[in-house]
Amino acid sequence: MSRSARRLLLSWLLLLLPTLGVALGAFQLLRREQARLAEQEASAWEARRAAAANRAGLIVENIELLIGDVQAGLLETLAGMPSARLDDELALWERNNPLVRAAFRCAADGRLAYPPAAAMDDEARGFRRRLAPLLEGDPPWRRSAAKAKAEASEPPAFAMEGRAAQQRDGAGLETRPEPVPATDEGLLARQQAMANISQVQSARRDAVAVSKSRDYLAELADAPSAAAERLAANEVAAGDRFAEADAAGQRKRAEYRAAAEPDREGWTPWLADGRLHLIGWIERPSEGEVRGVEIELAALIARLAATLPAETAAGEGYALSDDRGRILHQVGSVPRAGAPAVTLPLFSDALPGWEVLAFLEAPASPDGAGSGFFFAGSLLTGLLVVAILCGGALLVGQARRSEAEAAQKTSFVANVSHEFKTPLTTIRLYAELLEQDRVADAARRREYLQTIGRETQRLARLVGNALDFSRLEQGRKKYERIALDARAELAQLLDTHAPRLAEAGLALRRELPEAPLPLTTDRDAFAQVLLNLLDNAAKYAAAGEEVTVALAPRAGGGAVVRVADRGPGVPGDHRDRIFEKFHRVDDTLTAEQGGAGLGLSIARQLARGLGGDLRHEPRAGGGAVFVFDLP
Repeated sequence: MSRSARRLLLSWLLLLLPTLGVALGAFQLLRREQARLAEQEASAWEARRAAAANRAGLIVENIELLIGDVQAGLLETLAGMPSARLDDELALWERNNPLVRAAFRCAADGRLAYPPAAAMDDEARGFRRRLAPLLEGDPPWRRSAAKAKAEASEPPAFAMEGRAAQQRDGAGLETRPEPVPATDEGLLARQQAMANISQVQSARRDAVAVSKSRDYLAELADAPSAAAERLAANEVAAGDRFAEADAAGQRKRAEYRAAAEPDREGWTPWLADGRLHLIGWIERPSEGEVRGVEIELAALIARLAATLPAETAAGEGYALSDDRGRILHQVGSVPRAGAPAVTLPLFSDALPGWEVLAFLEAPASPDGAGSGFFFAGSLLTGLLVVAILCGGALLVGQARRSEAEAAQKTSFVANVSHEFKTPLTTIRLYAELLEQDRVADAARRREYLQTIGRETQRLARLVGNALDFSRLEQGRKKYERIALDARAELAQLLDTHAPRLAEAGLALRRELPEAPLPLTTDRDAFAQVLLNLLDNAAKYAAAGEEVTVALAPRAGGGAVVRVADRGPGVPGDHRDRIFEKFHRVDDTLTAEQGGAGLGLSIARQLARGLGGDLRHEPRAGGGAVFVFDLP
């Protein structure tokens, strides 16, 4: 370890050890106070959370009451529609009620009768397609009836279901205790059914007696024929009475079941096309029909906004989210990200997966509150630690910046040297060939001279950029503003550099105003900015085969120059850095296009020195646009 490194380490130790000792002592003294404040803060937070939970519970109750009122009102309206013109009433209901998205009528097995298949529009066809999976196989009213039957604790109203189970000794009927219906109509039907049961019992006893008489007659071969005929007639009469009594009993039982089995209704949510839908239905066993309605969720959601509180406390917010987690309504302070303090689900029968969320700002850290001693000690300790850390961070940062600047300068020297070497090598080679008179063809000599001229211009641009960069960095760049015609200056500049762009494979398109465009600016800086932009297009956008230069007057005076190409554009992660010094998308010496990464940086600094600006915009359809604004 060198002496300087040891001195640096010793200085750090002399600074850190006393600082750490003071900090540890101060934090030991403040620990109890900090723990007490933390406990108070936690208690206050729990109280706020409990209050938010109570308020969220009230919101849930309000939402459930509102939805319940809407559902009850829709089913009440649906139940009151007359069966005679039900289809017309349903169609009128769909048109006039904003809460009704669609209405339907179907058989108990799910076969749709309305909307009719022959007169359906796109909305009706979409409704049929959404409803088909729900009705196929096991409709919700069947599931509801099965569930109600399974949960019933009492036996059916009549034990007459299944006559064979009620016979005893082959002759009599055994009746069981049956629950009495709650309505007067049900009581009357039960009494009539019991009377029919008695008739059935009497008829069966007569039938048994006749059967025994026939057996007895069969044993008496010498019985008078008149007696046999009389017994046979009695048998027929008893059978007729039995059949009539049995039929009457069946009718009465059917009437009782129709009277005792009320209409069933309910609501069923289901997913179709990735969205939640909600239908209500009423099953009428007496008619063998089901009528239903689908709620327009958008209208229902709009009404749910009224259930949220009108005012909230500071740092408190409430929101209603759907089954996808999207916020539908919110009040108060609701952050875009972050977990809610309270989450309460809505009842799943109507809106499964929907939740009411309560948000609270996180409690402040107890380190910044408390007594004067705690505050003073924390402040002094924090300032001391921060001072040490900041000093160390500044030293490390300075060292890293120095290292980065050294690396940038090394890269700059290497890139500039590489940029200078290429044209110099070309100029030297062609000059030696011409000097030694080794090129006999006049066309070849002219081509070599043109190449030497182009490379000389390239060297001049490189030297100009380097000089401009040096003046800009040192703040010695001076601008000589004169009145000029921006249109004429730009046209002359494009005429001069059009051949070079053509050699690079770019077709130059001009969009210049017909009238002169007066401007007060520095001619050399104006030309240098545009030259760097054209040079940038020739290097990186040659594959697009075109570059467009447009000049237009600027609102409020001045001019706007746009240089647009169809090249590969600027990658997203480089768009904010392309105007930085020495920045290149590919900064290796073996890159396809050379450069020191100064052209765009110098162009922007010159533009801002003229009072304007230079910015980049992505071009629609691919490519890049550089906008040069001049006041």
